[in-house]
Amino acid sequence: MKTCPLCNINPADNKNSHIIPKFLGKPLFENIKPRYTLQVKKGGKAKKIQDIPKQDFLICIPCEKRFEILETYFSRKLISLRDYANRSDKFEISQIGPNWILKCLDLNPFLFKLFYFSIIWRLSITSNPLFENFKLPENVELEIGNFLNENLYPIHQDLLKGFESIQTYPEYHLMAYKPKTGRKNFTGILTAFQMSEDHYGIFTSDMILFFHLNENKIDNLSKLISNKGIDNVKFILADSTQWKGIGSAVVKHRLLNNSS
Repeated sequence: MKTCPLCNINPADNKNSHIIPKFLGKPLFENIKPRYTLQVKKGGKAKKIQDIPKQDFLICIPCEKRFEILETYFSRKLISLRDYANRSDKFEISQIGPNWILKCLDLNPFLFKLFYFSIIWRLSITSNPLFENFKLPENVELEIGNFLNENLYPIHQDLLKGFESIQTYPEYHLMAYKPKTGRKNFTGILTAFQMSEDHYGIFTSDMILFFHLNENKIDNLSKLISNKGIDNVKFILADSTQWKGIGSAVVKHRLLNNSS
């Protein structure tokens, strides 16, 4: 059995590791009985599935526990994000260029980076064919893996205390989008792929994440709305038409490029 690529100590013995956190795919199965969603495969052929993609022996059991602690905490924050309009003490809305921005006043930026990078890293190391078009450069994958390994803990309180000691982190532009008014008439999609040499996209029901490697290929407006620094976490708010349009464009792109 291979060694866990995160801790580089234990055998990678965990079964059924979710590559993208389960709670980000949960809305795909809502209001459908029996519970299922559709996976569109190469060539446009669809099949019913009852869970989002998982992989055996991706990491070790202790490291899986560390991811679970992080995801449990972030999933609770997501509840607040969905209800931001009624939580003015935790969020602030502003405008940057044509974009409405939701600033998260009580979401630790290091927590957000850990969560964001934990998804990116797992997508890069998985052998699941659904994400074969998502692969980071080796040095970037190693940098992010080291950051996660140094700052993830198996106990909730240790995770929170650990934020105080973080001094260095991978400095990449991280864009985050969320629905402005919920997912009206469009539950969403779940996919991730490399969009260009330096640009990656992760598409879920509750948020869309864009990851940029090359500073020189980011325009000034994008730099203002990215989460590269350690100030307040920012989400770009997309109205229902924009949200559905992004999803439709992604599905079309994947089908035209003959990928899942």
